[in-house]
Amino acid sequence: MIHKALRRAGVYWTVWSTLAQYALAATFINRGTTLLFLLGKCIRFGMLLFFLSVIKTTVQTFSGYTPEQVVVFFLTYQFLDTLAQMFYRGVYVFSRKVSSGELDFYLSKPIQPLFRIMTGEPDFIDVIFFIPTTIISIYLIRDFFLQASPAMLFVYGVLLINGFLIATAFHILILCLGVITVQVDNAVMLYRDINTMSRFPVTIYPELVRTILLFAVPVGLMNTIPAQALLGRPLSVTFWITCAVGGGFFLLSLKIWNWAIKRYTGAGG
Repeated sequence: MIHKALRRAGVYWTVWSTLAQYALAATFINRGTTLLFLLGKCIRFGMLLFFLSVIKTTVQTFSGYTPEQVVVFFLTYQFLDTLAQMFYRGVYVFSRKVSSGELDFYLSKPIQPLFRIMTGEPDFIDVIFFIPTTIISIYLIRDFFLQASPAMLFVYGVLLINGFLIATAFHILILCLGVITVQVDNAVMLYRDINTMSRFPVTIYPELVRTILLFAVPVGLMNTIPAQALLGRPLSVTFWITCAVGGGFFLLSLKIWNWAIKRYTGAGG
């Protein structure tokens, strides 16, 4: 059983690595476009750092957090957001595959179509961007890592994984909308706008908004809870409930995907 699972995982790794090689080749072929996109991302990250520096010099406290602690929330959001974009770039072009009938080709292959759709177009511009920005982020909040106990670091790591699982679930739900409506652009932008709200601690919002961001649209569980764990602050939602909601949200997205794909009628429909 284990040998079969490992063999299957090897097949998926071979498929993904082959597709990644094609994506990497396309990145270097379009050097001008790649440099422009990378420059834009660097400028955006630079503006974020400038904004954080302004907060540190002009704000004494922010909803009970010091400016240095607020930086942890921003950079935790930045880390998870960039990581999801790096792996799930295929979601952003999914509507084109539905309208052109290319999805029919994915469904006819022995590889799980959801895996192929989501991870089939890794963005190496984000990979190039992700490495230095992660190093800079760790450097900026290094004091909190050094002061944290091993248990706090462990909880922070688990909650980051849980946050990535929630981000995965959001992207799966966007694909479900793409199957049903042949349109994902607006859903992607809506998700990104709502997710941007969690750059700040969700405790700054009114109770109704805070509840929505923690449970109905759990972007708060993605970003706020891990940051609170690293800072050693009381969690807005307990560790176990956060993990349960994250896992349940992911399983729910898979069920909705299975429901949606059964209603796909093909290119001719």
